[in-house]
Amino acid sequence: MKTKLFFAVAFSFLSLSVYSQKKKQKEMAVYAEKKGNDYYLVRLEEGKEIPNVYVYSNGVTKPYKNYTELKDIVMEFPGMMSSNNSTKEELVSIMNKEGHFYEITSQRKDPKNFEKTTVTVYEVYQGQKRIIEEYGSIYELMGSPYKEAIFIN
Repeated sequence: MKTKLFFAVAFSFLSLSVYSQKKKQKEMAVYAEKKGNDYYLVRLEEGKEIPNVYVYSNGVTKPYKNYTELKDIVMEFPGMMSSNNSTKEELVSIMNKEGHFYEITSQRKDPKNFEKTTVTVYEVYQGQKRIIEEYGSIYELMGSPYKEAIFIN
């Protein structure tokens, strides 16, 4: 009886540690789209080829759909493909921090050069957007308090 109990406890501990390690996977925001009042967030998990898609609605972020192929995501969010080669400002992510809501956008100066990207952080309050900060590259954003909107733990 003690052996069975030991194995049950050991197995539950092992499964909890595996689950907690899985939850710590890092994601990077690659695309976002606003439809109505909801935001659809496409985030690429470290080590995966198919991004995760979330919906942010009424202050809550939850998984949207479980996709098995990238083409299915592109079919539902066609703007995702054109945003990579565009020089117009594109929504990349959102962030709700300390009671403030932010939209993070990127704009490539040269569509073929990822390093020539301007990242802008807007605060959204009562439907109005106000520029909070502008970064000359994604690398500058990495040292800012808004990096959690792009690099998600």
